[in-house]
Amino acid sequence: MRNNTKTSQSFMLPRNRSEVDKQLEAIKTPLDKIDYLEVLSHELRNKLDWMKRKEAAKEPGNKIELSNRQGVLSAEMHVNREIKKLRTEHKKELERRRKLAWPGHNRLLFPVAWDQDTYMNHESQIETKRRKHDWCLWLRQGLIKNEGDDWRFKDNILRQARLDAIDQGETDDEILWCCLSVNQEFVDFLDIQKVNPSTQPPTGRGKKATPELHKVIWRAYRFASTTIAENPSAQEVWDSLRADPMMFDPERIIIEDSFNDDEFFYQLPNLSAPKSYKRISLDTRLNLLKKNPLKI
Repeated sequence: MRNNTKTSQSFMLPRNRSEVDKQLEAIKTPLDKIDYLEVLSHELRNKLDWMKRKEAAKEPGNKIELSNRQGVLSAEMHVNREIKKLRTEHKKELERRRKLAWPGHNRLLFPVAWDQDTYMNHESQIETKRRKHDWCLWLRQGLIKNEGDDWRFKDNILRQARLDAIDQGETDDEILWCCLSVNQEFVDFLDIQKVNPSTQPPTGRGKKATPELHKVIWRAYRFASTTIAENPSAQEVWDSLRADPMMFDPERIIIEDSFNDDEFFYQLPNLSAPKSYKRISLDTRLNLLKKNPLKI
């Protein structure tokens, strides 16, 4: 399981405009500032959606909850104004980065890999473009040591990876889950690759745990495939999950009564605030899970 401290150090949600400005001062380059603000906007919107539900459940018009939400709303409005301003000022740099990004991405120079499986998923495409050595060097240079025995990706790469995932209609929970704790064995393998890119990746050891939300989705899919149709649609899986989320969620990460037609909220132990999962993300996730079925 990921370390709570690592995640909180990677991204602390500001409570008001002044805290936004203070965090922004520590970031030097314009593109990194834009990435930081876009991730922040995403997180603040998730938090506001959650606070609205929490406030309504407690007491409509509760002064404390309303005051807290107004502070976050002010921060979000300030963030979005800053994003618009910086995007206008640095339009050429953003366009240049987009053109240099790896196919299917808007920011990352290469796809991120954090273990054997993700490395193998991208390796053939990288080799086709004869960029394997460059990729391994980029991955290795993007990793820094955690306080314990593992490694993590630098904040700028983590932000870019999260935003590219969101752009593709995915949730960013897998990025948070995996990129903050990379095992030493994979780092050693990347060190070898810098010298000899033909070396095969390590096998059978150090694999990442499957994100819990993906397990929930896969259980709902299997249930729907036996009760509704052999190959149920994403909507049928969504409806099954919505009807009784606790049936598929033994870890109780889904927040009860948070489902609607378009989204639900879930809480992971390493995150400070609940996150939303959009209905539009389910189609892509199911396609990926069908290609690589989970063994649970």
